[in-house]
Amino acid sequence: MIIKKKISWFRYLFHFRGSSFEEIWPRILIVTIVATIVTYIELHYNLQGYTLTTTPFTLIGVALSIFLGFRNNAAYDRFWEGRKLWGSLVNTARSLARQAYSLIDSQQDDPELNRFREIFVRRVIAFVHAMRCHLRDEDPATEIKKFLPPEDLRAVLKSSHRPLMILQQLGRDIAYARNQRWLHELNLPFIDAQLVELSNILGACERINNTPIPFTYNVLIRRIVAFYCFFLPFGLIETIGIATPIVVFLISHAFFGLDAIGNEIESPFDKQPNNLPLLAISRSIEINLLELINCPDRPEPIKPTKDHILL
Repeated sequence: MIIKKKISWFRYLFHFRGSSFEEIWPRILIVTIVATIVTYIELHYNLQGYTLTTTPFTLIGVALSIFLGFRNNAAYDRFWEGRKLWGSLVNTARSLARQAYSLIDSQQDDPELNRFREIFVRRVIAFVHAMRCHLRDEDPATEIKKFLPPEDLRAVLKSSHRPLMILQQLGRDIAYARNQRWLHELNLPFIDAQLVELSNILGACERINNTPIPFTYNVLIRRIVAFYCFFLPFGLIETIGIATPIVVFLISHAFFGLDAIGNEIESPFDKQPNNLPLLAISRSIEINLLELINCPDRPEPIKPTKDHILL
């Protein structure tokens, strides 16, 4: 995600890093060259029989704008739902760590209980990192090895679904606390509900990640945009003459840009500049939970890169 302080309106006009222009400029260049060639031939050879009126482009342009708007709304809904899910993950992880100290308790100071709490909270941190790596198809071994006991780490790395295996280990920890009479039967449903919420968040994120906008929808919209921009100069040349390449450049920038934006944000968990900063959110949860268990070795928050991108 691009994190930038407020800049002047004019600087936005010339800001390209992280904008859709980085991806679409070859397409814009091609249609602008085509428009320039068509304009040159028309003005020098007066081939009016090969030109069109603006009427079909007006009708198609209105429909295409609505079509692109619906598609981008659908993409943004996926993006915003992903952000809400990770916001819920932050709250649930904090609540689960807090309940480890408020609900799992003993009548006396028990070193084993204190050790259990620390392992439990660290396991919650491991789940957050494993979930991020799972959504981004990354290897979580480096991230989670410092939070899990060796035998549990081996079991997680052997599993085909690592976040789910960590959830199972958290459930095992809750059962152990109940058997040790550290967790009262009346408090068990409250802390188990947080594990259920983690499972629901994981499943909802997988639903977004594994269910893209239908392929045929993207094919149709890109065909229409491509044909519209390529044939646009034939409908403009009779009306605006030499200014045709400039108008084609501006219109193609709008349509190609809207298509590229929708394509980028429909997968909110990727690592493109405008996707969600999952690494920064994970690190924030890690810092909060390590502070809760009074761990002095806490990492620094993730900072934006020199390009103002928060990963």
